[in-house]
Amino acid sequence: MRRIGVLVALLAVVALVLVAAPAVASDKYVKNDDKPLDDARRPAPGKALVYFARPQLMGAAVKVKLYADGEFLGIMTSEGYIPWEGDPGKHEFVAAAENAGFLVAELAAGKIYYVQVAIHMGAMKARTHFEVARPGSEALEEVSGKHDQLRLITTTADGLAWVSEEKADIDKTIAKFRAKGEEFETLKAEEGWDAPPWAPGK
Repeated sequence: MRRIGVLVALLAVVALVLVAAPAVASDKYVKNDDKPLDDARRPAPGKALVYFARPQLMGAAVKVKLYADGEFLGIMTSEGYIPWEGDPGKHEFVAAAENAGFLVAELAAGKIYYVQVAIHMGAMKARTHFEVARPGSEALEEVSGKHDQLRLITTTADGLAWVSEEKADIDKTIAKFRAKGEEFETLKAEEGWDAPPWAPGK
């Protein structure tokens, strides 16, 4: 009986560690420890720069597929970021996991935008959505609080192959949640920054 009690206690500890510890390694993506978020980077002339960041540790095992105007950008994971630079004007970004979140953006040239790719727990599955880091928002507080811990996420060849193989299911998920009209966020041109909001003097 004593052995059983010890075994149960050990199993409980292991389970707690597995739940609490974030997944930091994958064959589908690489977290580049030598590439923190570059506060000195500015958009190229005539372009807008959007940083998609996932500062939260919640749902670390959830691999969110990120798209810009229908093109795959990469797999988002905890404490990571993916930059996107493009023309000013209207764009649509999609985050797909067990559900799909949408961001309709109007971007201005020369501006930097920060968008949190957030995870929240649903009744049965983890859900993802976008949160614009605008003045006074919780998203800005979370991104600002961990900006120095964020690292560039790049998708591996295995990750690209996985996304390609799952394309039909991913497209079906995106279409389903687009029709539901849920998890839509908007980003206005004037919500951009000239410099990182945590820079001195901001």
